[in-house]
Amino acid sequence: MPRSIKQLLAETLEDLTQNNLDKFVFQLLDRSEEPRVRRCRVEGKSRLDIVDVLVSTFTEDKAVDVTAEILRSIGCNHQAETLCEFSWS
Repeated sequence: MPRSIKQLLAETLEDLTQNNLDKFVFQLLDRSEEPRVRRCRVEGKSRLDIVDVLVSTFTEDKAVDVTAEILRSIGCNHQAETLCEFSWS
């Protein structure tokens, strides 16, 4: 059975170290583009909660793009490429 976008996003965030997850959340909150994510929705939340916020804020397709963009900006290029590969297969 193919994995859903939410599963792929969750697996991607689960692969991040806590330090990289903190950077990810910081960059997510620092985005200037709309829609923006409110701090209270992601700060101190689990990886699964963050996935829910990503999908509910950006839609599934855009959540993949935003996640990959942020991953690249924090130097997690491998995770970004893996996410993009699996999301389009």
